[in-house]
Amino acid sequence: MTSTPSTPSSLTQIETARLQLLSLSAAAIDALLAGDAPRLGRITGARFPTPLRPPPLTEDVLPLVRDRLRADPSQDGWWTWLVVRKDSRQAVGSAGFGGGPDGEGAVMIGYATYPDVEGNGFATEAARALIAWALDQPGVARVCASLPPDNHPAIRVAEKVGMRLMGTVWEEDLDEVLLYGIESVNSEQ
Repeated sequence: MTSTPSTPSSLTQIETARLQLLSLSAAAIDALLAGDAPRLGRITGARFPTPLRPPPLTEDVLPLVRDRLRADPSQDGWWTWLVVRKDSRQAVGSAGFGGGPDGEGAVMIGYATYPDVEGNGFATEAARALIAWALDQPGVARVCASLPPDNHPAIRVAEKVGMRLMGTVWEEDLDEVLLYGIESVNSEQ
């Protein structure tokens, strides 16, 4: 194929120096879960690894995200974002939130890249952009990440984007995890 997929106009987007982040719509998630690469490419303008598979750590949660977006389209941006290289249009991973801000103005962020592109700074660049986006949204005072203590790459990303260790929390599936966070400059929101 010689043509480059066009940049989607219907998806919420954030641009960085090397990346385009696309907030996945319910239709995009349907195509991804169905393994429909041509349809997903038309929706996102991105190329995906073969065989088509969801970005790491997203497969189990994507049906829930899709259903929530269908029920409430205003939640766009508060779930899964596809991370795409601008130069090649290659999908390199995902980042996102576990929903909008809670009663204290906190949102939880997560990030992962496909194994073949780890170590290129894509997770750091995507996390930095999403943190800036989130802290610019009404009602958000803090962005947090819960990270297993042995996930050194994820901890490095958190520290590189300015997050600081806030303590530990218990998560049912992971036991005790480290809670990293970064506060809004205007944390009185």
